Amino acid sequence: MIKRKYPFLKKKKNELFGIRKEFYKRLLYIALCISPIVLFGNDKGTYRLVPLPFFLIGMYNLLLIISFSQLIIDDFFPPKTAFEKVTKPFDKFMYYFSSALFFVSLVFLIFEIRKIDNTINGTQLFWRAGFSGVVLAILITIILKVRNPSVYFESKRRYVVHFGLFIGLFLLTAATTSFINHFYAAPTESCKQYTILEKAISGSRNKEHFIHIITENNTKERFSIKKVLYDELTEGGEIELCMLKGKLGYDYVAKFNTIKNESIVIHTNR
Repeated sequence: MIKRKYPFLKKKKNELFGIRKEFYKRLLYIALCISPIVLFGNDKGTYRLVPLPFFLIGMYNLLLIISFSQLIIDDFFPPKTAFEKVTKPFDKFMYYFSSALFFVSLVFLIFEIRKIDNTINGTQLFWRAGFSGVVLAILITIILKVRNPSVYFESKRRYVVHFGLFIGLFLLTAATTSFINHFYAAPTESCKQYTILEKAISGSRNKEHFIHIITENNTKERFSIKKVLYDELTEGGEIELCMLKGKLGYDYVAKFNTIKNESIVIHTNR
């Protein structure tokens, strides 16, 4: 059964031991791929392409680990029930609720990701909010294990509930915090000029355009902008950012102003 569903796992006398060994092997491959990525990641010369194959190999092994992660969890923490004939209503509710939580949170974050990009210290806001979501997931898990432990008795349900609660709440709190910060920002704008360090494009079909600047606290910030603005800007040139003081204290860039011959062309980001 394991061989049919996961063909890359070799059949052994003790299949659980084989899964654990396969897990450690994939982790080793990923660890070996990290060194060349770190060493040559910032190289812009002859060795700039060296990290690419190692990145692809590392991602391939990471995807393999994810694909049989339920088996790994069952190996380290065996479930009480492999299959249930009758499922309690609350246990069934938690199964579907966790699945829905993950997908709703993912969609919410997709709509919010550009806003996070255009928030000063947006990465910090994202991780702090996401961590609070993980803490909330831990508290909910503790309560469920005390009051309704049967939620975690069956293997598949346990996996889905854990995944949905932890990943879902991580994404949901990050997206919600960003939304509150910019949607309820103070209406007064403050504008400052910055030097553009570099321009960048990501993606193949649906391309995203970015600029990088250095802020007052000497940190490098990346901002997502529209293509028409991207084409007007040059590396080493000046740009004016008009910011709003976010509800949670993080400045949000509402407008990008190009500076040409002492005249300003306004590009609204909202």
